[in-house]
Amino acid sequence: MLGQDLRRHRYDRDTTHDLLMANNAGASGIAVQYGAHPADQLDACGPVYSASTVGELHQWLSENA
Repeated sequence: MLGQDLRRHRYDRDTTHDLLMANNAGASGIAVQYGAHPADQLDACGPVYSASTVGELHQWLSENA
């Protein structure tokens, strides 16, 4: 992501490892609750949004990305 403003980058993932990686890179992590790790563990990583369905993720991205 050379030359990109990572604060504007959105990274949607389903594991705490991925969300922590986004945080460490300065990107905004978005949690998807329909994957590997439970919602409470994902939320503990401080995502900017946490979607419980693909539809919720799509709507949020449409309004915020």
